[in-house]
Amino acid sequence: MDGRRYYMFQCSVGWVVFLGSEKGLTRLSLKPTPEEAIEDTGQDLDEATLDASWFQPVQMCVERYLEGDRRALDGVVLDLEGTPPFFRAAWEACRTIPAGETRSYAWLAAEAGSPLAVRAAGQAMARNRWPLIIPCHRVIGSDGVLGGYGAGGLRVKAKLLQMEQSFNPMGSPTG
Repeated sequence: MDGRRYYMFQCSVGWVVFLGSEKGLTRLSLKPTPEEAIEDTGQDLDEATLDASWFQPVQMCVERYLEGDRRALDGVVLDLEGTPPFFRAAWEACRTIPAGETRSYAWLAAEAGSPLAVRAAGQAMARNRWPLIIPCHRVIGSDGVLGGYGAGGLRVKAKLLQMEQSFNPMGSPTG
């Protein structure tokens, strides 16, 4: 075994499949159905071992985030091996967008060090292997249009943004 693991569970916004290595989380698939979540992982799931206990801390972080803890996902360790430098920079910049706020692809390109690489910033978000952890749902068009969201579609993107806007500053849900 090469140390690859996986685990799947249902949460309030869909089905999550985690894939991981000794270095950290290699992928998070978020889809409306378990079949779509598994299909989304493609061959990444091949030869991985089911290991719920290994992913328990990450699952707890996702659940705390969905319950309103704005910072719950900040410490999740990602395995970024083989990531192109611009994508890594764009993903790191994306992780700095506060919950409940949005930024444009142009902002993301500038923060990643290449202000003219707006399309590349869009590609980095489209190829994001860690939705929620790298909150690409917070990146929108300069005209305010939500754009695409591969992790469950625009309905899920809108739901996540709406949910985050209900978080109070102390990190717990309002109401």
